[in-house]
Amino acid sequence: MNDRLHARFGELWGRTVRADGAEAAWQALDAGYGEAGRHYHGWRHIADLLEGHDAVRALPDFAGLDHDAIDLAIFFHDAVYDTARTDNEWRSAALLLAHAGPAAESGPVRAADAMIQATAAHAPSDDPATRLMLDLDLAVLGAPRPIYEAYAAAIRREYTAVPEVAWRFGRAGVLDGFLARPTLYQTHPFRDRFEAAARTNLAAEADRLRAGAGM
Repeated sequence: MNDRLHARFGELWGRTVRADGAEAAWQALDAGYGEAGRHYHGWRHIADLLEGHDAVRALPDFAGLDHDAIDLAIFFHDAVYDTARTDNEWRSAALLLAHAGPAAESGPVRAADAMIQATAAHAPSDDPATRLMLDLDLAVLGAPRPIYEAYAAAIRREYTAVPEVAWRFGRAGVLDGFLARPTLYQTHPFRDRFEAAARTNLAAEADRLRAGAGM
């Protein structure tokens, strides 16, 4: 898998950033996504988002978007992931800008920077490319139940340092926040495909967490 991602990244970097520097940027990404504690936020997550993007990029809803900028954001959006910090998105975007060098002010890099930082809150966006990128990132919430449960278990393993009771309260609160939103997905294709299943998955996990914590 990494060989394919490596080649794809090199071509993308050459188109969107500059002719050189791809290998150094890749090594920085690989150092992050290859960390032992990345039970969900590793290379498999990036591959899934890229595959999801490939599956929808030709849809009329997404015509005219800068799909290279979206791919660039996908590659970098979880490059820095420390469960003890709250600035991972900012640091991930900063990593992109640092490696982009003078190209940091180019259109695709600036767009990717904004998309990466938007993943911090997953708030509604006025930018169509950002809406697609955020929906790709949340697609797993609407996956079939076994895939969703594997995702939830992997997230728990990433937060293994958090005591169980604190985890159950905290995670349930996060899920409640998503469920309180009028919609989870910001684009029609993702809403039509994933919204109902995602709400079912989130509600079921929240119920399990409360039952286990005596909430």
